[in-house]
Order: sequence, then structure tokens, then C-alpha cells
Amino acid sequence: MDIQLLDWFILAAYVVSIFGIAIYSSRQQHESELKTPDSIAQEKFLANKSLTFFESMCSIIASEVSALTFIGVPAQAFRTDFSIIQMYFGTIVARFVIATVIVPRVYNKGITIYGVMANEGRGNLSGQRLMACFYTVAKVVAIGVRLFTGSILISQFFHLSIPVTLVGIVVLTLLYTQVGGLKAVVRVDILQLFIFIFGGVLAHYYIPVTAGESWGEMMSVASAAGKTTLFNWADPTSIILGLLGGCLFDISTHGVDQDFAQRMTANENLRGGQRAIFFSSFLSIGVAAIFLGVGALLWAFYQKHPMPQLASADYLFPHFIVNHFPTGLRGLMVAGVLSATMSVLDSIINALGATIYNDILPNRNYKKHMNLYSFMDSVAIVLMILGVALLSTQFDGLLMLGLKAQTWTGGALLALFVTKLVFPNFFHY
Repeated sequence: MDIQLLDWFILAAYVVSIFGIAIYSSRQQHESELKTPDSIAQEKFLANKSLTFFESMCSIIASEVSALTFIGVPAQAFRTDFSIIQMYFGTIVARFVIATVIVPRVYNKGITIYGVMANEGRGNLSGQRLMACFYTVAKVVAIGVRLFTGSILISQFFHLSIPVTLVGIVVLTLLYTQVGGLKAVVRVDILQLFIFIFGGVLAHYYIPVTAGESWGEMMSVASAAGKTTLFNWADPTSIILGLLGGCLFDISTHGVDQDFAQRMTANENLRGGQRAIFFSSFLSIGVAAIFLGVGALLWAFYQKHPMPQLASADYLFPHFIVNHFPTGLRGLMVAGVLSATMSVLDSIINALGATIYNDILPNRNYKKHMNLYSFMDSVAIVLMILGVALLSTQFDGLLMLGLKAQTWTGGALLALFVTKLVFPNFFHY
């Protein structure tokens, strides 16, 4: 299907908007910049502690949902049911714990959470560097999977190969993250989040329109087949494990993850950071519900229409958008996936840049080469992520793969955090 002019206009408007926001944020911050390494780092990685509650909360959600939610969650509902949302309900307790226990112990105490863990826990640079490297490896894998997921629809839309699409997304994201630091990233995240959510809501409208049925009729068909099942009440053990697993998973991924921690510690005050992480749990559940519903609608749609020959269920929603959405709306949906992909990528470029600056290579001559080192670090980060994204093309079940990658280091870092900041005299490294 040829790309229509209106689709191009919508995508171009989106790209222009994100660069406009980045440039505007950069000019605001540089007006009072002292041009020292410390001041540049505070601006780039902590936005000079200027984030509002709303900015922090929206950026947290934008950083976690990604194209994995846009594409992987509908595919998961298509394959099974809504039971994965049990994990999301566990986030309410998890983020209350993060807000009350973790945030007060790291707020206003350093650029990265790993630096705080080392300094407050009487550690040393070797241990601090090890934690940061440990986190970096797992995060690169997790984000690489998300990057590939987002490239699926974009490659289909533009009739490009996956590698070319991945390189295009990476270059575009790298450019605007270099312009305005964390403040720009967060403001762009807010725009991207609203585009992302609107795309999901739009799918709830347009899939029934394409099918010639009502939303209620299609959801009833999916429900009758068990696709909308949230809890298996006949097996309470699975419910308990789902809620508990979701709680522990979220504490490890959001509580001791620099990507999310900096959105709380960059807030203008402690209470704002605490409120942002707690209330984000409810918004997270709402977003998950929207895209699980998309998967159920797709299942109902393909009960009466020919199933396309695709590599996996992960390609179903992108295929539907490219082949069934009208001009204009199709471009908007592609912008939604692009925004979801870039919001995760821009966040991790900034977060990993902070860990390299503060934890992994803190002894470089930043006084003379701060901007050069920052750019080199960003390039190295995106190249590693790009490599993982290319390898991800060999896997099916992207949602599960992305979630598993998050668990590889989260539990260990959470254990370290508890022993070093909650029980600081327990051991030293």
C-alpha cells in the first residue's frame, strides 16, 4: 500500500515537534548554565531538579510502555488472555514501597542510584562500577528487544528492511537527545505518551468499524472464548503468584533502575517524586487494559476474516494498521509506535549516559571534554542496543523476551540496595 501525503504530513509534524521541544528545552536550560562539568551533568541527567509531578509521572509511563506494549501486549492477548494484567495490579503495592522506602533514600544524594548506593552504603568505586555495568548489560538487552518491536510496523509502513528501519530510529533519537538533556527527553515523552494512548483508543474504534460490528459484539465474542479472562479463580495460587511476582518485578525494575530513578530524583521536590511513582501505577494499568483490549478485538476480527500469513502474532497489529487503517489514521498509528519506541530509547540513552559519567568512567577529564565524552557515550550506547535489536529478529514472543531481560539483574540490584541502604552495616564491598 502506497504511503499517502497525509500520512507523510502527520509523521513529519511529529518529528518537527519533538525537535522543537528539544531545542526549546535546551534554550531554557542554557540561559543560566555555568559550563562546568558538574552543572552540565546536573542539567543533562537531572534537569537541574526542575521536573514537576505531572512531567515525572508521564515520563515514567512513557519510559515503561514502549512499542512492546503497543505491539507485544495485543499479541499476548491474542495468543492467551488478559491474565498478564495481574502483574500490573501488583505494581500498586510495589510503587507504594518505592515511594515510601526507596525514593527518600536516594533523593538529592547523587546523580545515579548506584553512586548513592556506594556512597551511602560505604562502598567503593569498584563495587559501584560493577553494579553500573551489571545494570547496563541487562538494560541494553531489554531495550534492544523493544527497539526491534517498534521497528516492525515502521518497516512495514515504509516498505523498508528491519535493519534500515532500526538505524533510522536510532539516529533520529540520538540527535534530539543530544540537544536538550533530561528536560527535553521528559517533555518529548509527554507528547509521545499522549500519541501512544490515543493510538490505542483509536484502534478500539477502528477495528470494529473495519469488521462491520460493534465494539460490544466483538468483545463478547472474545470474552466467550476466554480471551478477556483476568483471573483464574479455580487456581488461586496462580493469582497470588501473579500479584506477588508483579510486585517484586516492579520494585526491581522501577525502584533500582536508573532510567526510572532519575525521573523521581530529578523532581523539584521529594514529595513530587514520591507521588509521581505511586500514581503512575494506576495509569500503567489503564494503558495495559487498552492494549489488551486491542488484542481481544483482533482475535474476534480474525475469526471471521482470513488470517494473514505472518511470522508470528507480534506482526498482527502492525499488519492490520498498514492494511486496514485509512490514510491519515494510518500515519497517526505509525507515529504512535514511533513515539513509543523513541520514548524508551531516549530515556535509556540518558540513563546509561549518567551511569557511564558517574559510575563506570568517572575519572575521565570531563573539565575539557564533557560534551565530547557525552556524545561518544551516547553513540556507544545506541550501537550496543542496535546490535541486540538485530539479534532480536530471531525470536518469537517479544513481550516475554523483553520482560525476562528485565529480571536478569533487577533482583540482584534490589538485594544490594536493601542490604546497603536499608541495612548499611550488614556488609561492605
